[in-house]
Amino acid sequence: MKQQTLEESLKLSPPITVGAISLFGISLEQWILILTAIYTLLLIIAILRDKFIKPFLENRREKNQKNSDE
Repeated sequence: MKQQTLEESLKLSPPITVGAISLFGISLEQWILILTAIYTLLLIIAILRDKFIKPFLENRREKNQKNSDE
C-alpha cells in the first residue's frame, strides 16, 4: 500500500508542479530561464573560487607560515 501510494504521488508530481508554477504568474519557460541563469552564476563562482581565490589564500597562508617561522 505504501509503495503504491508513493508511485502514484510521483506520477502526479510533474503536472502539479507545472500547475503550481503557473499559479505564481511565471511560466515554465521563464522558470527554466531563471534556473539556468542561477546555475550559470553558481558555475562561474565555483570556477573563480577554484582558480583564483583558493590559490591566493594558499599563497597567503604559506607566506604567513614562513614569516612566523622566522
